[in-house]
Amino acid sequence: MLEALTVNRTLRVGWRYLVIGTAIPLILTIELLISSNRAIVFPTTFPLEVPIFAVLGSTAGLMTFTSDRAKGVFEYLLAYGIQPRTLFMNGLLAALAMSAIILSTSLAIGVGGAVAEGVALKWNFEEAILLYTLPMAFAGALFTSTIGMIWSSVSSPRSGFNSPVGIAPMFGVAPTILVLIIAETVPTSEYYWVTGGAAAIIVVAVLVLLALSARLLGRERFLSPL
Repeated sequence: MLEALTVNRTLRVGWRYLVIGTAIPLILTIELLISSNRAIVFPTTFPLEVPIFAVLGSTAGLMTFTSDRAKGVFEYLLAYGIQPRTLFMNGLLAALAMSAIILSTSLAIGVGGAVAEGVALKWNFEEAILLYTLPMAFAGALFTSTIGMIWSSVSSPRSGFNSPVGIAPMFGVAPTILVLIIAETVPTSEYYWVTGGAAAIIVVAVLVLLALSARLLGRERFLSPL
């Protein structure tokens, strides 16, 4: 019940991210498809860009978490026996829901546009989607949200860029870009071992942080300072 409520609220609070997450892939798709070399540029570039949109879209879940924390909502939930880890899991679920929506929308726009323009999407495009786009999108979203929620929980509420909502997305986008740079330095046969391994490491880091969240964060940290 609490999970569904959190996701529903995140969709209402983060509708701007859904709009942006739809508009940017559309612009990117148009830009790639009007290229004179679109048959090569689109299949190789589009899968690498999509995770960035999904990571940024997950910020809506973090926004809901930090807003509830600042308004003292967690004070009431904790008083009724809800555990801090449950609040974290709800935040992650909301972030993943937003990322999944933006990810599926981005892929639908990109693939639909390519098919409409007659661009052949071969096995390497599908391989890139399965072995890089999907794992890195969700891993980056989880990492961004986890870092942001911990940061929000142990610090005084802030607004603007100097806040978890403003800075945390960089923690998700940076690994995505770094993995691409590293992967480009290895042989093609090892490319997806690097990207898949990086995604797995990020997910393990998230699980470790969640396991330690009860110890890292005291209950009083969630209470509103007002």
